[in-house]
Amino acid sequence: MSTERRRLADRYELEDRIGRGGMGEVWRATDTVLHRRVAVKTIDLRTVPDESGHARFEREARVTAGMSHPNIVTVHDSGVEDHTAYLVMELLPGPSLAERLREGPLPVDEVEQIGLQVATALDAAHARGLVHRDIKPGNIVHAADGRVRVLDFGITQLGETTGSQALTATHTVMGTAEYLAPEQALGGRVDGRADLYALGCVLYALLAGRPPFQGPSPVATMMMHANDPVPDVRQARPDTPPWLAGLVASLLAKDPDARPAGAASVAAAIERHEVPGAAAATTVLLPGEDDTRRLDSTPAPAPAPPPTHRPPDRRGSSAPLWVLAAVAVLALALLGWWAWSSRSEPTATPTVTTTATTAAPTTQAPATSAPAPSTASPTPTEDPAQAVTDALAAFSAEVAALEQDGTLDKGVAKDLDAGVRDLEKALRDGDAAAVSAAMDALTQRYDEGVQDGTVTPEAADRLDPLLADLQAAVDGYTG
Repeated sequence: MSTERRRLADRYELEDRIGRGGMGEVWRATDTVLHRRVAVKTIDLRTVPDESGHARFEREARVTAGMSHPNIVTVHDSGVEDHTAYLVMELLPGPSLAERLREGPLPVDEVEQIGLQVATALDAAHARGLVHRDIKPGNIVHAADGRVRVLDFGITQLGETTGSQALTATHTVMGTAEYLAPEQALGGRVDGRADLYALGCVLYALLAGRPPFQGPSPVATMMMHANDPVPDVRQARPDTPPWLAGLVASLLAKDPDARPAGAASVAAAIERHEVPGAAAATTVLLPGEDDTRRLDSTPAPAPAPPPTHRPPDRRGSSAPLWVLAAVAVLALALLGWWAWSSRSEPTATPTVTTTATTAAPTTQAPATSAPAPSTASPTPTEDPAQAVTDALAAFSAEVAALEQDGTLDKGVAKDLDAGVRDLEKALRDGDAAAVSAAMDALTQRYDEGVQDGTVTPEAADRLDPLLADLQAAVDGYTG
């Protein structure tokens, strides 16, 4: 622990260093303006080999500061001074789960409650488009109100710019080998399902006293995540309830598609004591089990109703296959005729038009830069300004993610980020005309990027719905 004293932003007096990670340090500090104790995380931007690190940190800090959740650490302030980026947070008394694990496994009922709280925190973050990427016991800390808080949201994405070198070291911001999802370990695209995998590792560790995979080196550990079968937590902790063992197994699925549908489904499953999502709909077996041991606690599905009684076929068999084939051909012919007629008759009924569009071949429309309408149902809100803020946060977070994985040109990302800041300022000023003008400027810059190719088709596919949501929110605010 260091006793060096330093002042940031002529306000935060750093007193004791209480933590250190691969890219930052955490200090116990005093806010000399509000006279309160805080924690300050600092990152030396000179250690980030990416010239856009400053802008990325600011984006992520804004998204983090915009979250208010009882299980996510409260962020009070952020900024950059010289080469130091800093994030000012509430000071938690602790201990962290990593500290508690040094004393051994935790009680099962407490593990359930911790899992529920972390899952709800992840659900809130994922709803804003933010992926943590470093869920581990050291980033989950007890607060004074008895809850646990998840730390380091928003800073974790900064570490991905260090590339594969960071993947080979433990205790880095971008991920820790013992809690790294297979797709993250192999350098693939990472989304919220990687956080769910990490939560499964955390639950396993809290129950067993150790992570599910521990190799002789960080690289070996990551390869175990990618290749080794999932261990049964009940072999290390026999009193683990079957439903909880099934939940851990489903979270630790190698294929992201086989994990629970989202953090909300995990939280609901913990509350109901069952295996979530698709895992609950099938028999979940762990290594060494037979078909007589089901991990899910959901009742077996009701038997299907008996088939409707039909008079026996006098010929002793069902309809010949050629009859069915003829019916299918006739149906396709009718669909084709409907497709032709729908192109010729603009007054065709919606039902016929829909059917024809589905059945007939379509010609791909020329690319357009206009944002596609969002497929998500808009969330009702009584505060139009908050709707714009939420949509801005989601759009900004996706821009950051696309820039980090190389899908979006850095220059365009910088321009879009500047447009986001202009919109935020107009929103803070309460100037509806300025909000509308800033939105138009942001859309124009985005459209130019689509047209000149600096916004790739893949990036457009991911940004179009978010920009449409943002435009809808702005329309609601200015209207």
